[in-house]
Amino acid sequence: MSTKIPSVVSTMITTLLLLMFGSAAMFFLLVALNGFSEREAGPALIASLACQGVGIILSAVLAWRLPRLFIEKFDWNSVLAVVVSIPASVLMGGVISSAAFFLGVLVAEMLWN
Repeated sequence: MSTKIPSVVSTMITTLLLLMFGSAAMFFLLVALNGFSEREAGPALIASLACQGVGIILSAVLAWRLPRLFIEKFDWNSVLAVVVSIPASVLMGGVISSAAFFLGVLVAEMLWN
């Protein structure tokens, strides 16, 4: 049984969901950084964006490999493998994006003092 289509579907849906979550996180980071000067807020936004990018890439890799693992090793149905791998990958990416949000605020605070 081919695992390419479930892996592609899982990766695309995960990436789209994390891009939407990352956009919202960047908006909230802009609100949180309101009041900081450009000297502090610029590096904070760059650090947060870089961490979110790494999180999206890692989650996409996980979303690519999980359906294959579930189908080949555990002999799951392809739909079930995709349905389980998407929340797992989005959860990992969401945790990394949340950490990136706090990292951005921390960087701005460190540069401010």
